[in-house]
Amino acid sequence: MTQLPFKLLSEEHYDEEMDRLLLRLDQLRQASGHCERKPGLGIYWEYYAPDEGCQRVVFISHGFTESTLEYSELIWYFLRAGYGVFICDHMGHGKSYRLLNERWLTHVTSFDEYIEDMHHLMDRVVLPRTEGKTRYLFGHSMGGAIAMLYLERYPGQFTRAVLCSPMVAPVAGNFPDLVGSALANFMCAIGRGEHRIPIQKPFDGQDHWAANNCTTSRARYLWYLERQRQDQDRQNSTATYSWAKEAVQVRYPILAQADKVTIPVLLCQASMDTIVQLEPQDELVERLPKGEKIVYPYAKHEIYRSANPTLEKFLLDVLTFLEG
Repeated sequence: MTQLPFKLLSEEHYDEEMDRLLLRLDQLRQASGHCERKPGLGIYWEYYAPDEGCQRVVFISHGFTESTLEYSELIWYFLRAGYGVFICDHMGHGKSYRLLNERWLTHVTSFDEYIEDMHHLMDRVVLPRTEGKTRYLFGHSMGGAIAMLYLERYPGQFTRAVLCSPMVAPVAGNFPDLVGSALANFMCAIGRGEHRIPIQKPFDGQDHWAANNCTTSRARYLWYLERQRQDQDRQNSTATYSWAKEAVQVRYPILAQADKVTIPVLLCQASMDTIVQLEPQDELVERLPKGEKIVYPYAKHEIYRSANPTLEKFLLDVLTFLEG
């Protein structure tokens, strides 16, 4: 593929074009609902397909503090390229179940919960609706870690996978890795696992563009910030010590079992990333039997929400890779 089969949204008129896009997505949404692995604990999911139907489907696994809504533009681009799209809110995010009452806290007792939720959703919802279709996996950040763990544990469900800034290892603020890990483990051991980590703060609804380390597109940043202000379910902004403990430790199973993932995997790396570490990503690519890496020199952590020049290159690379 030498050029995209669609035009990107204009950053100058982003709000108006997103309004129209969301109306169109409402028409293309085939189904949505909650899938319960445990009684009363439902994972919210959505399924989209182009008007003309599709034989290829992408499952999107989102990142830390994100939601299905934040991926609306990416969903649209996949649809325009002829792919169906499944997406869910992971536990503790969006419309899915939470273990704590504070909506701005992101909490998990074990990353295994993410994997088993996804497996249950695949078994009960995704596989029956995509029988006979080719399935691809797209995972960003925390969702990239979940994607890798899923591929290692449940092979044979996906043909190819894209990892966008995957969280093989998070950046632990100003703490060295060992100190951050020891602190998180200690706080969990003394019963404070459900408390927020001090380097992150509750959602305040303010415009922190100057300190933003996720996207290089101000239009995309402001659009989602306004949607967060309007919906408490999208106001995740900080992790608990328990989530941090799991995040710090996730690199070990990911790297130890990477050789089990025999499908082609594309790792998209943001050179300006300050949220996840880059060297563990490089190590992952080396351990994957069919891994490859593309570096985006002007991208922050959320490559998929970059300013248009980088976003165009990213989408072209992803679609070319999925086509094999």
